[in-house]
Amino acid sequence: MIRLPRIAVPLLKPNDVIPHLGKPTHWKQGRSAKAVADSWFAANDLPPRVRAVLEQAPEFRGAELIDAWLERSTDLGDGRGTPSQTDLLAVLGVGDELAVMGVEAKVTESFGPLVSDWLGEGGVGKEDRLQRLCDLLGFDRSDVGDLRYQLFHRTAATILEARRYRAGKAIMLVHSFCGEATGLADYLAFFERMGVSGTGRDRMGGSVRAGGLQLWTGWVGDECPS
Repeated sequence: MIRLPRIAVPLLKPNDVIPHLGKPTHWKQGRSAKAVADSWFAANDLPPRVRAVLEQAPEFRGAELIDAWLERSTDLGDGRGTPSQTDLLAVLGVGDELAVMGVEAKVTESFGPLVSDWLGEGGVGKEDRLQRLCDLLGFDRSDVGDLRYQLFHRTAATILEARRYRAGKAIMLVHSFCGEATGLADYLAFFERMGVSGTGRDRMGGSVRAGGLQLWTGWVGDECPS
């Protein structure tokens, strides 16, 4: 069983996250790991463009950033030794309730392989993991081969973390630092098939019931910090 640490100390500056990255080479100008850390550290709050999109949904107007973690690892509960590592996980105060937001940062990176290609690479436990993800998110297992695998486990991680915090609301947000919105078509395909309405660039989509709570999604376009 995966044993993830629950005791944490604060990061004092953006590059304190480097030891926690999947690869140290991810820390460079123009890559999403550095862009999201620089952006959120500079704001020490919801970055302005994130807040502007989030507040399109009445449920999240005036949201307060309670806490946030960079490179948050989440056990997907299937016994495999590979947790999902979310770029940033934020706990929000919305009135007298909590909401949990998983933030996937992108510059020109894709959302990983297609599900069909990921399965084709082989590996123990993949079929079981995929079925569990589909059950959690409400997908038909036979109709997901053309979708991007990363969107499955990042969205699932957001829901599982929201459950852990006993939050009734979750948001899976893409924070894009690419002027061409690389990956937008894959994002739209995934959430539209999941049944989310109103998705789009610089928009909060509607919500769906998934994993026992209400899930929203949003896409934020932003400038890459210099």
